[in-house]
Amino acid sequence: MPDENVEIVRRVYEAASQHDAKSIYALYDADVELDASRLEAVWSSGVYRGHEGLRTFFREWNEAWEGVDYSYDELIDAGDHVVAFVTRHERGRASGIEVERPFTLVWTVRNHKIIRVVWFLSRAEALEAAGLPE
Repeated sequence: MPDENVEIVRRVYEAASQHDAKSIYALYDADVELDASRLEAVWSSGVYRGHEGLRTFFREWNEAWEGVDYSYDELIDAGDHVVAFVTRHERGRASGIEVERPFTLVWTVRNHKIIRVVWFLSRAEALEAAGLPE
């Protein structure tokens, strides 16, 4: 099952790179929780719930940024959790400034659906949250 969890997260990234919203939402549980509250240092954010919450999060992000391109650098199996090290390249809509940012996400998967995603600015903090040593 853990290898399946990594594959589910990998499929989210692949669908996102193809702008395939239908496939993305199919991988998320209807009651998913996305916790982006730790991103407040770089972008005003919070906790979003359900598919409508995901839509709100992505709409807000895309209102602030354009030319968003990202890739996962590594996916780590941690049982029910998958830790993803991601690099995002984006440009501020208002400023035009290009930014490259590393993020770490902890994905929680149950019954073949993503039930929670938590964004971290620190690799160590994410690994700790997933119960892994640094």
